[in-house]
Amino acid sequence: MHIDKNDLIEFDNSTMNTQEVIEFLSHLDHCDSCLDQMIEQESHSLATAPSYLTEQILNKTDSGEIQFARAADKASRKVQLLRYSLQTAAGVAAALLLLFSIPSVDFSELRSNHHSTQSERTVPERSGNQLYDFSRGVNQSICDGTSSLAQYISDFSSKIMNGGK
Repeated sequence: MHIDKNDLIEFDNSTMNTQEVIEFLSHLDHCDSCLDQMIEQESHSLATAPSYLTEQILNKTDSGEIQFARAADKASRKVQLLRYSLQTAAGVAAALLLLFSIPSVDFSELRSNHHSTQSERTVPERSGNQLYDFSRGVNQSICDGTSSLAQYISDFSSKIMNGGK
């Protein structure tokens, strides 16, 4: 026995009792032709949302819970923007530090076996220009600080690698 159109209509309207629904679904489970017939009818039927649903959705969007979630999302985006801005600023600061310290570094010293400090280098002297002297002094201070920091990190890593010796 196959399902007829009346059974499909009763199922769509939810007018079947529990036993009839169980029999209906178990028949669909075993009969592909009836299942295809039901799928075809469901695809042609125009299901519309209940009229009260629009009002419920609008009321829900005006609720404090949804407004709080929107505000939290907006704040989260601002925090993320701040984080990226700080990362960019740190990168720019590091680039500027390298810009002022790298031009006066002699990379040929890296291949030598003896350690020399940045302050031992000789820089050609220019006289009469205060801005040049000031920038050279700042550059020399940054180079000395960077060299000291690099030496400290090297010593520290050597101690760690050699077990504190």
